Amino acid sequence: MNKNEKEQLEVINQQIKELVGIYRGVVSRSGISENEYWIWYALIIMEGEYSQQDICNSWSLSKQTVNTIVMNMVKRELVFLEVVPGTRNRKIIRLTQAGKKYGENIVRPVSEVESRAFNRLPETDRLACTAAFGRYINILKEELYGTENRQTL
Repeated sequence: MNKNEKEQLEVINQQIKELVGIYRGVVSRSGISENEYWIWYALIIMEGEYSQQDICNSWSLSKQTVNTIVMNMVKRELVFLEVVPGTRNRKIIRLTQAGKKYGENIVRPVSEVESRAFNRLPETDRLACTAAFGRYINILKEELYGTENRQTL
């Protein structure tokens, strides 16, 4: 690796750490863990139907971590689990009214700031950033784990 490549890689790694630090700082003020934040983010902002396995896969969280957090959310009556008909054990995480309100208060303000910041970039920059970063992650996974275990983002 030449000096220029090393410097570029160092900048990328520093930027990733800075981004993680920004979220860590914001989330710490909310009184929940970072992992719980990303579960709320998926349930509130992404607006899809998610099982615990879906969240594990999408957000690179362990099954045990997600299960512990979701079970705590169930106990607090913020979510409930709904069995998907025709499946052996797949359960969709559903928000209660209290959960929707709680989750909105946690993630919506941050999401709105994210959106404003991201939309200040020209569309060409947004597209180039997401495309290049996605390719880099896939190539890094390939280098680390081989092509047979590569997961697509």
